[in-house]
Amino acid sequence: MTTTTPPDSPAPAPVRIHPCRAADLDVLERHMPSPGRTRRHAARFERQEQGLSAFLTAWADDVPVGTAQILWQGCAAPEVQARFPGCPELNGLGIWPPELRSRGIGTALIREAEEQVRAAGHTLIGLGVDDDNHRAAALYLRIGYRESGCRYLDRYAYLDDDGVRHEVADPARFLVKELDGDA
Repeated sequence: MTTTTPPDSPAPAPVRIHPCRAADLDVLERHMPSPGRTRRHAARFERQEQGLSAFLTAWADDVPVGTAQILWQGCAAPEVQARFPGCPELNGLGIWPPELRSRGIGTALIREAEEQVRAAGHTLIGLGVDDDNHRAAALYLRIGYRESGCRYLDRYAYLDDDGVRHEVADPARFLVKELDGDA
């Protein structure tokens, strides 16, 4: 578990980061609701239980304020798998509510993910960023991720409030960061 204090926030509360627990799921849905009927947090927790991912949660004053997951098998896009086989992917980084963004919570989640990837013996971590997410791309580049030249469609699906399935394909690029042995 990591504890950090977000910078530049009025009376910042320490942020604790730990793997998601089954008891966290209802609280996550209340404070960081999944779109429609998707139950995104439960699906991520299930992947963690199967050993396919690590589902990290950030908490301030016992309220969830951020999530991220490490996909141990890497990005599902064939273009990325071909270029970066075996590279764990940081995925699903989210901070909620939006007023808490730019206060260091996302960076703290990324650093914790990098530590876990390094501890698992990997020397490279990657992440995808949608073409229209300039703010996130600037953060990733600022903290040491680099352009890989690998472009792909980030495909995902969700169920809306009426239970209708929506398929999404966002143009994205894959960024990578080499993890040295020194933390």
